[in-house]
Formats: sequence, C-alpha cells, structure tokens
Amino acid sequence: MGLDYRVKCCPDGLVTDRRRRIKVLDCTIRDGGICNQWAFDHAFVQRVFKSLVAAGIDYMEVGYKTKHGLFDRDAVGPWRFCDEEDLAKAVEPGQIKLSTMFDIGRVTPEDVPHSRDTVIDVIRIATYAHQLDEALRLLDDALEKGYETFINVMAVSTLTPDAVDEFLLRLAGSGVHNVAIVDSFGAMYPHHIRYLVHKYMNYLGENIKVGVHFHNNQQQAFANSIVAIDEGVDFVDATIHGMGRGAGNCPLELLLFYLDNPRYDVAPVLEMVESFAGMRDGLRWGYHLPYAITGYYNVHPRAGIERMATDERYQVREMFEALAGRHADRIRGVG
Repeated sequence: MGLDYRVKCCPDGLVTDRRRRIKVLDCTIRDGGICNQWAFDHAFVQRVFKSLVAAGIDYMEVGYKTKHGLFDRDAVGPWRFCDEEDLAKAVEPGQIKLSTMFDIGRVTPEDVPHSRDTVIDVIRIATYAHQLDEALRLLDDALEKGYETFINVMAVSTLTPDAVDEFLLRLAGSGVHNVAIVDSFGAMYPHHIRYLVHKYMNYLGENIKVGVHFHNNQQQAFANSIVAIDEGVDFVDATIHGMGRGAGNCPLELLLFYLDNPRYDVAPVLEMVESFAGMRDGLRWGYHLPYAITGYYNVHPRAGIERMATDERYQVREMFEALAGRHADRIRGVG
C-alpha cells in the first residue's frame, strides 16, 4: 500500500471510493438568499451559475417558487419567486440541473408550470412532518408535470424516532426521487447522522436516493457531511463560502476538497469566494456564538439571528441561561 498522496503520514486507501459517486447540490442562491432577502442581481446569479457549471456541480438550486401576493416584491429579490423572465437573465438550460424549492403553504399546484415550459428540472419540497399530506399532493402534481422531485422534511432533530419512522414509511411509496436528512437547527453531531443515514436508507429502499442538508451552528456541517458520505448517502447540499440562513451551510469549497473527484474542479468556485467574503462581513452568516447556542439547544435560530443583528451579539451568557431554562422545562414537561 502506498502513501496518501496528500497526507504522507497515512497509507493510501483509508477512504473508500464512495465519495466518487456523490452528487452535489449547490443551494447558495436559495439558502444564501435568506441572508439578503434574495436580492442578488441577475449578473451575480449568472456568475454563480457559470462558476458552478465550470466546476462540474450537478445541481444548482436557484431559489424558491412562491405564489404571488405573499411577499412585497419591493422588499424581496427575484429569487423568492423564480419567474421565467428572471431565470432567463441568469441561467441556461441543459448545462446543470436547475432546482427551485417549494415551501408548504406558500405555493400551490396551480403556481407550477409543466416541466416543458420552464428551465427548471427539479422541484424540491420543504415540509414539516405534520404537513406531509399537502407535501404529497404537491409531489404528485410535480411528478405528473415531469419534474425530478426531492423532499426535505425539516427540523427532523425535533421529532421522535417513531415520528421519523412514520414519515419515512409514507415517503417510501410516494414516487419521490430523493429525500434529504435536514438538520435545520444545526443541532446534530456525527453519531446522530450515522443513525439517521441508515434509518433513511433502510426505510426508503434502493429506488429513492438519500441526501443531506446541514446547518453550521456548531461547526458540524462539514463534519456531518463527511460522515454522511462515508455512510453511503447519494447527494450532499453545500453553498459557496457556507452562505446560508443563520450559521450557514457546509461550504462548497471544503466539500469539493474532500470529494477529491476529478470530475469536479474547485478552482471556479474559489474565484467566487472573495465576492462572498465581502458580503459575509455585512450579513454575518457563519459560525457565531448565538447560533451555536441555539444549535446546542435544538431550537430555531431566530433568537441567534435577532442577537446577531444587535451590538450585543457576543454578550451571550444571558441568552444561554434563558435557553437552558427552557430546555430544562421541556425535559420536565413544563410549559
């Protein structure tokens, strides 16, 4: 056995070639757009698109599809809606699979064109477990209209094992192509991911791919992605420079380093990082203690987001103790 070509103190072959079959979904514009109300201009989204194509990335999630009237169009950017005229200014069909996300309650089947009438290839449905009936209705419509379909069941870290079993059983017979393990609150560690990967794979069977979407509240998004890959998932979500809601996501550039796959080229992504680093200073995504605290206590990051918008963002002891008290009350069944 030879030496690892990069880390000389170890033999080659410690990592299996499971990495080589992974497909990468970049959701920078969609998840990253939560940081700036999807206010990327068309030229910037086109730059991201071209860099992802050049890098060999498999999927680009451009934004959300949202029914009109829910948001003030003067307050949010075009990638909250992904209208065809906006898509035409930023992306091109056939070079990379293009995805939009549906939030349950914010889109209806009537808002969705047939796949032949759009550049979008993939519909990804974001749902909570209790909304699964509506999610499955949207799924059936998307399948009939010819889309590749993904489902993200959010906040899985808040569900009991029986509740996870219940939604997986329903998805197993749904016709969906891909189901993602979603750590919405950045609460999970690698041992949780190992357990969930095998549970999802066992329930969903060979015909449904398993993906992962991780948030970085506790600096675990990359580590959890590595574990998921090594345990056999098929898809991994990432964003350029980790841009995403709150603490952000697994950084695309780190993921590509780890995959070490010749069909990906990290260089075009690295060319984009400077632009994102400049935005990060103002938008404050990434690891910060308020997000770490919400992640540790497995709650929505809104409290961290609110704290990060103030000048007291690092005065976190009071926040920590308040959440500790709520956590203790939950354990005791109080409130």
